[in-house]
Amino acid sequence: MPKVMRSVADPSAEHGFRIEPATYEQAEEMAGFRLDRRRKYWITEEGEVEEEGVVTLACSGCSCGCEGGCSCGPSSGCSECGYTGKRRFYFGYPAQSPEQRKELRNL
Repeated sequence: MPKVMRSVADPSAEHGFRIEPATYEQAEEMAGFRLDRRRKYWITEEGEVEEEGVVTLACSGCSCGCEGGCSCGPSSGCSECGYTGKRRFYFGYPAQSPEQRKELRNL
């Protein structure tokens, strides 16, 4: 379910910040344009609105280190990835206005 979250500096928190919910209206005010409600967004400590991206890659803890040079076959997983052989990585990138999205589709 799409949502908006905010990072807030908090020296007493475990990692020096805490995550709390925010609203699309708050994020739209900061971004200066209407956001796509089907996507997830983060408001950074610096006040920037970022869209959340996700990529699934092979787990780095599963391989034998041969880089495909032996007959070890595909990975069956490890405790790091929950025995799936895959890991999900989340990252943020600047939110794009509807005009910017349209421009990118036309490239």
